Amino acid sequence: MKILSVILQVLWRIWFALMVFIGVIAFAPFFWFFLLNRKWYATFHSFCKMWSKFILFCSGFYLEVEFEEELDKTKPYIICPNHASYLDIPATFVLFPGVFVFIGKKSLSKIPVFGWIYKKTMILVDRTSIRSSYMAYQHASERIKEGVGIAIYPEGGIPPFETKLRKFKAGAFKMAIEQGVPIVPITFGDNKRRFPSGVMAGCPGKLRVYVHKPISSEVHDMTSVNDYKKEVYDLIDNKLSEYESRR
Repeated sequence: MKILSVILQVLWRIWFALMVFIGVIAFAPFFWFFLLNRKWYATFHSFCKMWSKFILFCSGFYLEVEFEEELDKTKPYIICPNHASYLDIPATFVLFPGVFVFIGKKSLSKIPVFGWIYKKTMILVDRTSIRSSYMAYQHASERIKEGVGIAIYPEGGIPPFETKLRKFKAGAFKMAIEQGVPIVPITFGDNKRRFPSGVMAGCPGKLRVYVHKPISSEVHDMTSVNDYKKEVYDLIDNKLSEYESRR
């Protein structure tokens, strides 16, 4: 019985990867065209939403999203979700109402086919390079001034399966203070359980998500970055605990 379960898990994960690949191929002409001009990014972003819906639907996932407060989709925010799974990126595209760009790991740009789109649409950062981190920070600041939001995982990457929430890095919070934009914390309650990274487990089903109200940066300066970081960390950590208690 255990062997059968493992086989089904492997087949399901292959199916998920296949849906991602088919989605990339199907939407590639639209992605390519609307990436020709930076002014068309909002239209490109709409196709990313459709691509993400396709992946989640075909893989058997559906979102149950609760907004603490209605967001203004015309305003740029710094979006800070907990990083739980490979589902986080398509889920964020589907649920968030405004236009935004991800800050992502440079290493993923080497993946065939997907990597081309990834490096064209993400602000790439090599966290081992101070210069790369600085350039990504500058690029993100420019996009905010253009009215485009920034999505960044403050944990820096997907933590081990047994880790509930990893310590946050300060970059997103410094950027919010410098640019004078609020942070929107997002709590993914089921992504890790439904599709864990590095563990042969999971299953299709409901993905509970809580979009917290924007947390203003105006009451903070660079001397209180850690306080700002802790405020957002505690919100997500507490919500994760609440989700775990209601499984």
